[in-house]
Amino acid sequence: MAAPRTTKLDPFDDLEKNGPRPIYAIDGDERMLVDEALRFVRERALPKTARDFNVDTFSGHDAKVVRVLEALSTLPVFADRRFVLVTAADELELEKSEAFLAYIAKPNPTTVLVLVADKFDARTKMYKLLSAHGVVIRCDKPKARELPEFVAKHARAMGVSIAPNAVRVLIDLLGNDLGAILRALEQVDLYVGPKSGRAIGIEDVEAVVANSKEESIFALTDALGRGQRAAAMRGVHGILEVSREAPLRMLAMFARHYRHLIKARAAIDTGASRGDIQRLVGLAPFQVDGVVEQARGRPLSVWASGLASLQSTDAKLKGSRLDGTRVMEQLALGLLRGSDRTRARAPSD
Repeated sequence: MAAPRTTKLDPFDDLEKNGPRPIYAIDGDERMLVDEALRFVRERALPKTARDFNVDTFSGHDAKVVRVLEALSTLPVFADRRFVLVTAADELELEKSEAFLAYIAKPNPTTVLVLVADKFDARTKMYKLLSAHGVVIRCDKPKARELPEFVAKHARAMGVSIAPNAVRVLIDLLGNDLGAILRALEQVDLYVGPKSGRAIGIEDVEAVVANSKEESIFALTDALGRGQRAAAMRGVHGILEVSREAPLRMLAMFARHYRHLIKARAAIDTGASRGDIQRLVGLAPFQVDGVVEQARGRPLSVWASGLASLQSTDAKLKGSRLDGTRVMEQLALGLLRGSDRTRARAPSD
């Protein structure tokens, strides 16, 4: 869970022990943590049975401060308190309203106000009042060194047991995408079985997460090799947008797969057996057949040329201001143009 920015108490621990405070200000660059913090406060501020008549939601893009103040002063209906949420609160210019600043200094004890923003300006009078009279919660992305403990803590909160080295593999595969990490944690837990009585291990993470990614890359590479433009472009967008994979990480997986294809194709050309190819490429037995079949479909020069294109794309991603998705689209189109549609033949094992 996110940590508070200025207050020394843990806001979530305080909420559990002492109940909700009248004002919360939540901001930060990790949207998943912002949403999680908001959900945590809302669930403990107002039971579901009381929400029909006691919740008001405003957006800073079109709300009027006077309407927000009216909602804050309204008495709860058949409940202990009301819940008022203002999203995009940094767009509402609340600090210009003396009435709102006065409310922060003396809030209604029967209303819980939650202000959510991308980033509050800590220099403003309003923010200083929020810090003094409310609870401020900053939801930044954990630093790389903090990620293992962060994931382990969330696993414990989910009731999931995971070995420390498995946590590291999960982070290596998914980077700092917290949403993807927590979704993967749930999937791996289901794979192991909540009642298995054992902790999630490296092999479990690799079986669920790594194999899923390999399958996506394999399908994309296959579409490129076959000259299937529509399938290839769907694959690029699927990995980048649906799987929320960073372009550089996607490119690294892509390059790894091309190296496998180059090794396999070179071995095929020398008449190597399936077992020899498996040892050379370093894949599991259930993975090697697909790679061999795919490698057979194009001559070695096509796979080598593709790897060269991947390497130049790596330099472009790191040194260009172009959008990453656009760069990957250009790569896919280049590979499609350079792909000979005539499938190569190779001697059987």
